[in-house]
Amino acid sequence: RRHLIPFVTAVALFTSGAAEAKDLNGRFALGGLENSLGQQGVSVKYWVGNLGFNLLFGGNRASETSPNGAKNTANEDIASGVDVSRNSIDSAMRILFNAARAKDVNRFVGGGIGVGSLSGSVIGAGDAPVITKVDATEVGFELFVGDEYFLSNHFAVQAEVGVPMR
Repeated sequence: RRHLIPFVTAVALFTSGAAEAKDLNGRFALGGLENSLGQQGVSVKYWVGNLGFNLLFGGNRASETSPNGAKNTANEDIASGVDVSRNSIDSAMRILFNAARAKDVNRFVGGGIGVGSLSGSVIGAGDAPVITKVDATEVGFELFVGDEYFLSNHFAVQAEVGVPMR
């Protein structure tokens, strides 16, 4: 598993041929992205030569009533009918290197750091409900390789595979 990224990077660099490439220097890109850390949201990318800077902002809000037999993070039983709410805010900063370029495809390698913040509450059922608050922050790193396929000068589809490290 440790040798997967260097292998994929080497294959990507040595199998690409020279061709007229898309010039991304000084261009912004806006889109949606889910990284290998499981964070998803709005992605903003900016290229300076062959170096790209990518910021990811996202979040999630969920509220549900626990089913019968549900467990909390400590693997303790939660009574049926208890209200559980979760809020998360995710952000990531990533740096990309344009390893190979062709007419309609750019291949890149990169790495990044992601930070996720989770807050939530569990409100018990009954006459005197107990409220339990949850706050946690998680930091992760990722290495990835990907391709960006240009359908036109202003629209592209990107796919990447990465290895998360927490």
